[in-house]
Amino acid sequence: MNFSNEEMAVYKTLLSGGPISVSNIVRKTHYHRPAVYRLLALLIEKGLVSVMPKGKYKVYVAQSPQRLEELFTKIQDIFSSEIEDLYDAYNARSKKPVITYDEGDDSIRNVFSDVVHSLKKDDAYYRYSSRLTPAREKFLPKDYRKIRDTKNLERYIITDELSGKTMSKRIGKEYRIIPKGVDLFDLDVSQIIYADKVAFIDYNSKTTITIESEFIAQFQKKLFKLLYSKL
Repeated sequence: MNFSNEEMAVYKTLLSGGPISVSNIVRKTHYHRPAVYRLLALLIEKGLVSVMPKGKYKVYVAQSPQRLEELFTKIQDIFSSEIEDLYDAYNARSKKPVITYDEGDDSIRNVFSDVVHSLKKDDAYYRYSSRLTPAREKFLPKDYRKIRDTKNLERYIITDELSGKTMSKRIGKEYRIIPKGVDLFDLDVSQIIYADKVAFIDYNSKTTITIESEFIAQFQKKLFKLLYSKL
């Protein structure tokens, strides 16, 4: 049940004196007469105001604030009974995968930025690296390495021999090489698994697809670790 500021103003005006006419309510609240009639009708409907005749006119009387307290108690009871259902609905929605599609250079930067901002200190992420690994430097946000190193993020990478030769060995980075003849990384597509997300980067069209799902991320992480352990 809604209770507006305007209704409260009229109700307080009525509480401040005895039976009062519409003209006096208009004068004290500075509301237009049609608005006052509308607000009085709402207050009467809620049982906060009663109307009584006075000669040829009608005057209005405010009921005890106890009635207002009863109304708010009723609202509180309704809210308390509904809040659990609302949480259940929200949690059910949050378990469904959320898919985000984006295009352009900034979309790739946003993925790398999301990786380091989503992960907590000492977390890890997993990446299938494309042959554009050297060229991906231009897509990294300026604060990417600073945040990554400050959080001490571990990164595990699967790539091919050609990209592996150009990949420097840094603290926190471990990588494995796909055997020769397996053309897995000549398509210039990269996949990153982090937190509860799986991101795909297509460097050809400069497009990104991010799937946010705890179950899909865990599934992809297990597949990555299985392949990583066999290389």
